[in-house]
Amino acid sequence: MALKRWIAGGGALAGAAGIVVSETLLSPTYEVLYSGGVSAAYCDNATGERACTFIYDLSVGNTGKEVQETVRITWPVDMRHWGPGTQVADIVGSARQTQQPQIQPAFDSGKTVYTISGLMPNTMVSFRASCYACTPAQLQAMRQAGATVEARGKISESDPRVSALMRGLTNMLRIVGLFS
Repeated sequence: MALKRWIAGGGALAGAAGIVVSETLLSPTYEVLYSGGVSAAYCDNATGERACTFIYDLSVGNTGKEVQETVRITWPVDMRHWGPGTQVADIVGSARQTQQPQIQPAFDSGKTVYTISGLMPNTMVSFRASCYACTPAQLQAMRQAGATVEARGKISESDPRVSALMRGLTNMLRIVGLFS
């Protein structure tokens, strides 16, 4: 029984290692993936007027092999009053310390622009803005306010973590000849 657990555990570990290795070897040189939008929203008439609460999340990840010198994200709304914040993390968990990118916000002419400098491969920046007493029109504006992402190479709207996992699995299956 212990031998079966050891073999199953070793197989799972080898599979995870295969995903990481294949993702590293077969990923594009320059690629940025992003996804997000309003992740939670609630509106109520408690104060006599319709007021809404919402959270907006966006993840932008460097899934390529090379550093993205500059990534620019633009929203057509001013989010400065919604407490926007950022968090940096690995796309695929790593034991190595990732060099932190420089993140510069700018709010101008009714827009919100973030510039990320030095976005390392396998690194994701998550953006979050929250509004606790917004109008329904502001909530609708955030739902429709698609982010525009500019970077070197391929840019796609797709969750960086899920895409990296799926690509790694597909690449691993290609390597062993089970998927073409």
